Amino acid sequence: MTTIQTEDLVNYKAFAVRTLVAVIFGPLIVLCFWWGHYFLLGLVLLIVLLSYWEYARLVERKTMQAQLVPGLLAVLSGVLLVYFLPSALVAWIFFFGTLFFFVEMYRKKGSAVLNLAATFFGSIYFTLFVGSFLLLRQLPALFGLTYDAAGRWMLLIVLGTWLCDTAAYLYGSYFGRHKLIPRISPNKSIEGTIAGFIAAILAAYICHLWFVRDLPLIHSLVLGAIVGSFGQYGDLFESMLKRDVDVKDSSRLIPGHGGILDRFDSLTISIPMAYLYLRFVVLT
Repeated sequence: MTTIQTEDLVNYKAFAVRTLVAVIFGPLIVLCFWWGHYFLLGLVLLIVLLSYWEYARLVERKTMQAQLVPGLLAVLSGVLLVYFLPSALVAWIFFFGTLFFFVEMYRKKGSAVLNLAATFFGSIYFTLFVGSFLLLRQLPALFGLTYDAAGRWMLLIVLGTWLCDTAAYLYGSYFGRHKLIPRISPNKSIEGTIAGFIAAILAAYICHLWFVRDLPLIHSLVLGAIVGSFGQYGDLFESMLKRDVDVKDSSRLIPGHGGILDRFDSLTISIPMAYLYLRFVVLT
């Protein structure tokens, strides 16, 4: 998620726009995660399609021509398979991998190696990492738990991510003095990162007391730590891509927030890690 941390005070106008958009769309996103089923499927499809489109535009700045239509078809069908038939994902990789090779032979646009690499990476990354939203939401069904259990876990992760993002932004803006990774994100500070991590754990603790009663406290706190660490690395990963192509935002689709990649970058890393923790540690 786009986080600007400098020694200057907060840009209140920009922060007000960010807050207004979050107040309008935030509850809808939270409800999609809570309701699950086709509501979450629709949200995930929207995220992967727009994310791949933004990604294809970004890599063009590095003279790579990711295949747009085949890539969009790949992420669309891949997410549907994650939801309806995850056992077919290996066949999906074989099919679209072969399709990408055939399409590239007739394109004659730049480097075939770079184009294929960009297309493969974008298709698999967005399908599997964003598709993990669906895997986590359906996880309880595999272990005889209620469907709402994962809804509560998802709310903890989403709310923790947003609080982490906000705390890192505000604290880093006022008190940030030491740069975290200047080469990737020159405005992000160590102080803001620590504040975001603490805020995520605090959010997890509050969520545990409020509505996540089916998880022991230690597991809720670990989820908060995953959100506060891997979520911020998701932000850094996207910053690395944008830095490489010399852009500030992935697009201007969301006023005050940039693009879809900017808004969901933290969740795209933290939710897969949370899924692995819940699947192979908590539910074993």
